[in-house]
Amino acid sequence: MEVQDAVHGYIKLSEEEKRIVDSPAFQRLRRIRQLGFTSLIYPSATHTRFQHSLGVAHLTGKFADSLNLKDEKRKELRLAALFHDTGHGPFSHVSEMMSKQYGVSHEDFSCEVIDRLEGLYSIDKYRLHRIIRGDLEIGQIVAGDIDADRMDYLIRDAHATGVKHGEIDVDTIIRLAEIDSRRLVYDEKAVTSLESLLASRFHMTKSVYKHHAVEIAEKMVQRALDNHLEDNRLERIMRLDDYDAHNELLESKGVSYKLYERVKNRKLYKRAFIYTGDQEELRHLEQRIESPEEIEREIAERAGVKSHEVIVDPPSTPGITDFDIKIKKSNGEVVKMSEISHFPYMLSEAEWQTVDLKVYSPEEVREEVREAASEKVNNMVK
Repeated sequence: MEVQDAVHGYIKLSEEEKRIVDSPAFQRLRRIRQLGFTSLIYPSATHTRFQHSLGVAHLTGKFADSLNLKDEKRKELRLAALFHDTGHGPFSHVSEMMSKQYGVSHEDFSCEVIDRLEGLYSIDKYRLHRIIRGDLEIGQIVAGDIDADRMDYLIRDAHATGVKHGEIDVDTIIRLAEIDSRRLVYDEKAVTSLESLLASRFHMTKSVYKHHAVEIAEKMVQRALDNHLEDNRLERIMRLDDYDAHNELLESKGVSYKLYERVKNRKLYKRAFIYTGDQEELRHLEQRIESPEEIEREIAERAGVKSHEVIVDPPSTPGITDFDIKIKKSNGEVVKMSEISHFPYMLSEAEWQTVDLKVYSPEEVREEVREAASEKVNNMVK
């Protein structure tokens, strides 16, 4: 079977893979947008987890072919690639942030899907579990530092949004990958292409993933889902698709309905207050804000507004820019990329420039919330 894809052209699927793709659990991904509410800002960003999962399987197969892996390894890696996002809940990253509050990841739910569909594939299900969790070294191709997942979403998201930052040299990176002592490493000649990938990730994060309006919409919907979750089990919410969650929130009452109705009509909250400090201050704030809800209630009380009219978006320490990318030098020595390139360090410093604490509120109470938030946050950093 072949599927026409806007990014990769024709994607071939085996009969076994087709059985997975045709299952209701996988077809559900057609109804979950890859970038959630990003289409409020980039109208063409309506692509889905379904397309992305096919793309990851395709790139995983290219990795396997380039590395001359045995057919059985190739098969299990491509199946893991298909399964890797089946556990995503509605609105993509919104439900992922929500589930993390309960100590659960979308990979946990993906493993449940693998278990439910066990009769459709011939691979050991526990190996599939370990691959998508990143517990097998060979699984770095699917769930690693520079993996098929990251490559596909950077290219696909750039294509869908029209932003040009996601253009990366996938073919060179894959061609110069090799297995060394059971680890995925890259020839030194791939460093420039890897630097371009890291730069693409940074620019896409800044321009798309962390666009201020996207962050506000996601936080508003996360709050709506959090309130809705009080009367529902997390497992049930995570099995919904975007359409199901959309209908449930519109039929809900109180805060959940009010917040979601605003997002639906693009009546987003505004940035009432932004705190930018040095790295030490921001880390301190991140550690102190164990419960944003308590701070929100205090700010709302000081401002004389309703508690749901204040949303605190705490600072989040950026990830390690060079991850754990291994480079094989011409003399055979394997080192971390940061040992031969200054690029990861420069990007790490640049990422800190995007870290801050934000407080959102409706336009009509913005000034009151700004004053109350400023007083509260400045007291916290003293």
